[in-house]
Amino acid sequence: MIVKESRIKTRSGADALSRHVLHGAKNEAIRILAGSDWLMRDAMREARREGLTYGLRHIAFNPDETMTDDQLANFARRICREFHGNPEHMTLVIHQKDGSTHGHLILPEWQRNHILDSRFSWIRLEKLARLEEIRLGHALVAGRHDRSIAKALRQDGKVHEAELLAALASVQPADKPRAAYTSQAHRTAERQGLDLPELKQLVASLWSHSDELKSFRAALAEHNLTMREGDRKETRPGAHIIETSDGTLIGSFTRLTKVRMAEFRKLLAEEHSPEHEKPELDIRSTRVPVCMTSENDLTGILSAPTSPPARKREPKRISLPRRNKAIDALRRRQMEEVDRPAVMPPPPRRNHCIR
Repeated sequence: MIVKESRIKTRSGADALSRHVLHGAKNEAIRILAGSDWLMRDAMREARREGLTYGLRHIAFNPDETMTDDQLANFARRICREFHGNPEHMTLVIHQKDGSTHGHLILPEWQRNHILDSRFSWIRLEKLARLEEIRLGHALVAGRHDRSIAKALRQDGKVHEAELLAALASVQPADKPRAAYTSQAHRTAERQGLDLPELKQLVASLWSHSDELKSFRAALAEHNLTMREGDRKETRPGAHIIETSDGTLIGSFTRLTKVRMAEFRKLLAEEHSPEHEKPELDIRSTRVPVCMTSENDLTGILSAPTSPPARKREPKRISLPRRNKAIDALRRRQMEEVDRPAVMPPPPRRNHCIR
């Protein structure tokens, strides 16, 4: 089971999410098991009233094997309890596409008296997905955090589940599974009439048939695709993205082709290096020719008049301003008065007469 999470900002509203979840045109059937469009919009209004940055949390889960509506609803309730949410406030929609079903869970960020928990949400969602697969007897799907999840399950006393996940983590490849594009990018591409999974396969195929970046760029140009340096040069130097001719983002080069960043930087350096390297300098050709002279020529050279030595320039002197003698005398007198002890005159005597 693959689980993805996205948080919808309050300023964006619930219109785009409502259209995708409740009115998806590519779905064969849409079943609303809980919640409604009004409930999502009301959650956005409450988040705006509370001054929250995020108003809704969208969690999509796609099982590899068939699950009934009751099993999908039970899994959605476990997600609610994991993040301290109220299942009565959730919106659960089931989509049927190409004969398989997947669920969309929408939770309000504001839970009447607290905010929905978001700490380590990706790892916790993977843990719930692995536990659900073990509970239903489905094949386990490798994730990025299997070792961390197995360690946490041992601490919770779930030794059997931890052993299954530890065995899954040991057989997965060195490159951990990662998504080539986000769900938001997928929705944006669908609105523009693009099929991101098909384009991803196309890019991977073009890279597998290319021997260098130059031929890969030419192959991309044949399919109206380009590769350029990313906009975040300061945070991710060297990262390149692939986009269409009209500027629609397809994804990162390293994510689409599964090439490590260090290896890609080497390919970039080879691409920018000149085709022919400069020939090395021959030491023998750089030697200065020496002319041998006789003793007579040497004495003539030594006895020849030489030019007078160049006169050395003296360093520039800094001229100090003239000092006022009266001010200097006043300052000396003040210093002498400071060192001189002060003598206070005795107080005058008063003769008191008592009558």
